[in-house]
Amino acid sequence: MSGQYAEMLALARRAAEAGGRVLAGAFGKVRAREKAPGDLVTDADLAGQRAILSMIRSAYPGHTVLAEEEGVEADPSAEYRWIVDPLDGTVNFAHGLPLWCVSIGLERRGELVAGVVYEPLTGRAHAAAVGSGATIDDVPTHVSNSSSLRTSLIACGMPVAFADDAERQLGMMGRMSTGTHSVRRTGSSAWNLAMVAAGAIDVCYATGILPWDAAAGVVLVREAGGIVTSIDGSTYDLYGKGGMLASNGRVHAEAVDRLAAGRAGGA
Repeated sequence: MSGQYAEMLALARRAAEAGGRVLAGAFGKVRAREKAPGDLVTDADLAGQRAILSMIRSAYPGHTVLAEEEGVEADPSAEYRWIVDPLDGTVNFAHGLPLWCVSIGLERRGELVAGVVYEPLTGRAHAAAVGSGATIDDVPTHVSNSSSLRTSLIACGMPVAFADDAERQLGMMGRMSTGTHSVRRTGSSAWNLAMVAAGAIDVCYATGILPWDAAAGVVLVREAGGIVTSIDGSTYDLYGKGGMLASNGRVHAEAVDRLAAGRAGGA
């Protein structure tokens, strides 16, 4: 991939692969502990993150980093910020379910400019940079051609602390499950976004999503020809509380309306 951010994207991919090797070697062999009820972390998360950050800091010592584990955050005034989730899908990983990934995004002056979502168990690398398109293992990829929710497969992200918001969450899921090709709750928002960019999923949404879960995937979707907004269709804010809705673009307005109806009236 050529372009302004090609070198940084290549570094992100190498770092994701390095972190992924740590995770793949530990898969099925480590126990998880709870950071909070239902919020798991393993020693593999931490070891994978250290491998990733070591490579980023060696290559770009002047850049800042925001990472999920161990509260790593450097100078916010730096021009470049790397946004790292060493293991998105920790609950899946901890239970031996092989659906998890590494996510590394790059932000420049507040704009997301590059991202990699890496699947250690398959070896697939989803990569994108602004102006250069999106690829899977260096082969260009594009969002789906579905023109209606009726022919769309949807993925959702739901909070672990579900009970207090169950009516709204189930209302949206019910609306999105009706008259579509159904809804999948995968446990990995980064993977969901990568699948939208790959054309395998037509829509994904989450009522709440953290920066490290979304940063890389947002670049993938946009560069693959899709759209990312807040869940109500307004401008997406990586650090805001408006949730996230990503789609192939063709069904986006319909998805916004369907989710609004679910939030307002239940299933």
